[in-house]
Amino acid sequence: MHPSTYSVGMITLPDGRQAGVLTESGEALPDALTAVDDTLAADAALRMLRQGRVLLWTGSFPNGRNLLAALKRRLAPTASPSTVQELGARWRDNRAQIGRTAELLGALMVVVEPDGEVKSRRAPQTREAVRLAWGHAPHPRLVSINNLLGALSAAEWTRKGLEVAGLEGRLTPRYGVFSPTRSAYVALARELEVRDQSLIDVGCGTGVLAFVLLQAGARSAVGTDQDPRAIECAVDNAAQLGLSERFQAREADLFPANERADTIIFNAPWMPETPRTRLDRSVFDEDGATLERFLADAPGHLEPGGQVALLLSDLPERLGLRAPDTVEALASRCGLNVDRVHEARARHGRTQQPSDPLHQARAAERVRMFLLSAA
Repeated sequence: MHPSTYSVGMITLPDGRQAGVLTESGEALPDALTAVDDTLAADAALRMLRQGRVLLWTGSFPNGRNLLAALKRRLAPTASPSTVQELGARWRDNRAQIGRTAELLGALMVVVEPDGEVKSRRAPQTREAVRLAWGHAPHPRLVSINNLLGALSAAEWTRKGLEVAGLEGRLTPRYGVFSPTRSAYVALARELEVRDQSLIDVGCGTGVLAFVLLQAGARSAVGTDQDPRAIECAVDNAAQLGLSERFQAREADLFPANERADTIIFNAPWMPETPRTRLDRSVFDEDGATLERFLADAPGHLEPGGQVALLLSDLPERLGLRAPDTVEALASRCGLNVDRVHEARARHGRTQQPSDPLHQARAAERVRMFLLSAA
């Protein structure tokens, strides 16, 4: 089992074997499994899922994928016009709908054999995708078809690599690691003057910000992340980009022990809400606790005259989920001066979707880079 993936125990399969249950959110072990196949209609499947049953798919893989798609269509949230005053409540309602949908879809599962193979008829090759996402295991495992399809897509990204504007060379993302598809963050990081400086990249993920700054002339960088998958991903990327001699990755909650740097950069989780999955921790920060801990601890990891570059979306302010000037007030309480603030328009795909119930706020979203120094 991959060390960063939740395992919620073992369950007995219909054939009598014991199987582990893989999940990204740590939900409870199913009480029992209901074996289903190609004869199951989508409406009947949805009724069973809403009754709390966990469905073990035994039909052909293409039909299981089609059933999943039909369930997604039936569970798609309906959008209605909103007003500015409603945006925060609408965001929470939308997220709750997404959470309920994910819970239901996560209960349509398939058996992955110890070698990573799925023995459903006409199943694709899954061994490499399973290895990258969840590692090896000596026993069968259950995983939702939805998560398995995500792992297959991520494995394709890993194989092909990803071009990131501002980075020389291709990056290889991994399943469960936040992918650098939001170009505004990289563009802002490139504005930093870091020549011959040491760096700490907090919550490094793929390592993209550290790599961009190393290519811009930084002397060395240490990346940290809580998820071992991110550490593996960043180390692999450093090797492929020829940066291994100047880059280290360490599993840590925020800062590496006993390290100081000239520049600390953090693409912080920006939504002050509770994360549900491990990947959610890249986006959601319950009550802003991670942000506050980061600002409180940052001065102790700065070299004299050093700087902190905090990258943060202003979407929570636009939704009324975070008060204006919260970051500035927190920084001041933690002994940091706000020297400058750089901004860039958010350019991710959701800013271009008028059908999104939060389009009004997303279309105006800005990413800010707070440059901070010790008071």
